[in-house]
Amino acid sequence: MTMRSREIAAQADLGEATIKGCSSAAGNESEGVVTGVVGDFAEVEVAALPSACGKCGDKGGCGKPQAGPRRYAVRNAVGARVGDRVLLSVPHGAVLKAAMLSYLMPLVFVIGGAAVAAAWLGDGLPAVAGAVLGLAAGLVFLRILHTQLATRREPWLRLTLKR
Repeated sequence: MTMRSREIAAQADLGEATIKGCSSAAGNESEGVVTGVVGDFAEVEVAALPSACGKCGDKGGCGKPQAGPRRYAVRNAVGARVGDRVLLSVPHGAVLKAAMLSYLMPLVFVIGGAAVAAAWLGDGLPAVAGAVLGLAAGLVFLRILHTQLATRREPWLRLTLKR
């Protein structure tokens, strides 16, 4: 595996499932164009969506620069070639699963750490220390879980040829 294909695989493993687009039976979808193929991955460029108000960079607008096109590395299970128009979709439930793992699991560890410390050492400072240790344990748990999910290559983005 070349350095570039490892980089693309790492990008795909990060679960870059922040595609905004129309909703469909397959989940959230965006149309894009394949700009490169490296190993088992296709590099797909998705055009930037217009902002809601259209005044991003204007005086009196939000002041944020308008986002350019986004690039994603997606497992190329359909054999897409450079120049092919494709649909990228996020499966239903993937965003909820990611949110539950990212927000709920550390919270459970924080509450669990505080409860255990309060039961064993008493209320107050020991409970706060237990909450902090619980948060640290929850973040370590998420890191280990991320590594396991990355080796399984759970599909966050799906690629479909546009006909």
